[in-house]
Amino acid sequence: MLEKMEYVYAVYKEKSFSRAAKKMFISQPALSKMVRKAEQQIGVPIFDRGTIPITLTPEGKKYIEAVEAIYQIESNIMRYFEDLKELKTGTLSLAGSSYFCSFIFPNMIRYFNRVYPGIQCDLTEGNIEELKEGLVQGKFDLVLETGLKEDEKVRNIFYQMEHIILAVPSSYPINQQLQHYNIPRADVISQKFLSATVPAVPLHLFKDVPFIKMKPGNDMHGRATKICEDAGFTMKVSMSIDQVMTALNIASAGVGALFVRAELVKHFPQSDDLCFYKIGHPLATRKINWAVKAGSYVSKATLAFIKMANYARSDDGHELSL
Repeated sequence: MLEKMEYVYAVYKEKSFSRAAKKMFISQPALSKMVRKAEQQIGVPIFDRGTIPITLTPEGKKYIEAVEAIYQIESNIMRYFEDLKELKTGTLSLAGSSYFCSFIFPNMIRYFNRVYPGIQCDLTEGNIEELKEGLVQGKFDLVLETGLKEDEKVRNIFYQMEHIILAVPSSYPINQQLQHYNIPRADVISQKFLSATVPAVPLHLFKDVPFIKMKPGNDMHGRATKICEDAGFTMKVSMSIDQVMTALNIASAGVGALFVRAELVKHFPQSDDLCFYKIGHPLATRKINWAVKAGSYVSKATLAFIKMANYARSDDGHELSL
């Protein structure tokens, strides 16, 4: 059974006998013969050959689940023996959205490389769907994200909390009546705006203001929609954007208001183009989590990177507890 397993799995992944044959570097008749032998061995068909693309039968789904469980065991064993090298050599595959890859991971990797110079860090940028798929398929060891929810395939490890604020083009007249709520850029960066003495802006006043909105698939899309609905209005969307830094630049050009993570402001050039406001809604606070594949062996390199990330966060050389 085991020797046929990889051929069956290749057909499942490629959803095609011809593409799977090319990937496995064998002829299509030879591949078909291996799959038929696997089906004869278990006594039921694995694939429904009458569909395009090819699909699994109910029994085939059980077969693939077993194959993936075997692959997971094999991966866990290999990771365990890799750990016996005591972090002297190896690779660590990291992933996250554009924000984390651009502004958060670089410092973490710098600290990690100082202590473990023999371990190569690979970094991949992607959206939520791509990150989860890569994690589940074993392409990534560790993902840093806010919108990757924990389920039977993903396990989250808490990293830190982050806060969302409202950025409004300073040219908008509404800012004149809201000067009492305006947060200085320095207070956003220092997080002084989180003090109970700093009032949250009445969001219903922005019902006629145009907004820049993150596209579906970004956690901020649904979060911003709900915040505005709870304030009694539907966002007037002037533009939908994929990348948060792009959205902030467009907001500063006066195209629309934007819900944005407060941490991003310190990476944005000093300017007077935006006014910042505190949001008094539970969804304005969210968790940043590390994500690993559920049920997988978490390597020493992965755990070391999570721990080292706390050095990078403090940036003062003192260890913070996990």
